[in-house]
Amino acid sequence: MRLAIAAVLALAAPAIADDTPPGAIIFARGSSLIRVDARGKGETEIATISGHVRSLRTDAGGKVLLANVDRSWAWMPLDGSAKTLEPLPCGDGPAQLEDDGSHVVCRGPKGGLDINLATGKAWPIDVAVARIVGKAPERKFVWAASDGIWAAPPSPSPRAKATKVAPEAPLRGFLPSPDGTRAVGVYASEVYTDVHHKQPADVLMGFALDGIAAQRKAIKNGVALEWSHDGEWVLVQDGSSACLMHATGGEYKCWRGYTAASISPDGKFGLVLGGASAKPAAKKPAATEEEGDDSEVEDVAVPPPSGPLSLYRVQLEGSPYTETPALVARNVEGAAAWVP
Repeated sequence: MRLAIAAVLALAAPAIADDTPPGAIIFARGSSLIRVDARGKGETEIATISGHVRSLRTDAGGKVLLANVDRSWAWMPLDGSAKTLEPLPCGDGPAQLEDDGSHVVCRGPKGGLDINLATGKAWPIDVAVARIVGKAPERKFVWAASDGIWAAPPSPSPRAKATKVAPEAPLRGFLPSPDGTRAVGVYASEVYTDVHHKQPADVLMGFALDGIAAQRKAIKNGVALEWSHDGEWVLVQDGSSACLMHATGGEYKCWRGYTAASISPDGKFGLVLGGASAKPAAKKPAATEEEGDDSEVEDVAVPPPSGPLSLYRVQLEGSPYTETPALVARNVEGAAAWVP
């Protein structure tokens, strides 16, 4: 009888749902980059750093880490072969890691750069602020200009073979999805003040990069920070709330009093920052992005708060009222990345 019961339990065990969050988490503390599992267990130093880490990002395969340290960009492989970050020839501006971890596109001292991380080769491109989307051989540069949003195959002169994928560029906050099919950005629009009246307002919009770009209103005061690697969810800062927002369905969930830090590959979890003396991002963050090829662009859309910080894990599923953020780590410097 005991053997029969044990056999039944053994067969039933695989059917029990595993709610362990996938992947791992990397964050900065003091002069170290620390890696833990997604529950905050097993802290391990993976690299030493010198300076303040403003942002951390990784690719869809978790092969490469891109970091902004004191407004300079650097990178390292995550296979254990490196213990320090390697500087990149990027200027004080935005940088983006290709989703397969092979390239970084950034603004150099004299214009745009496309950097092959395997060879270290960097060649100039004639677009000052470009995003890289898709995977080889379909990878493209996408950029916003005064006459719309454009896309082109990678080359030193993408403007020569550019296709218009949206007729109007956003005021700020342009962020395309990893596969380049959709994007979000802040546009001039209107909002209701009551059931009968509207007023002008800047509103976060979602749209397809299909040449038509029909806009759909998203979180009104949202600042989009990062897409999930599957292209379904967007990490958003809405004033003093960190949010996970569905790219097309309008579904979202927010946590008041926290600053958004990173999103899991499938968008089901997020990382947020908080602390007793930490102040969440302002209602209208000072670090905004003025679109256009030659304009100034902030490298971090929502700078992390100051003060003693803790890193928390939030979950999309479940009640928005009863589930509180789960502590991942204390004494965090302000930047974190969710590694697949």
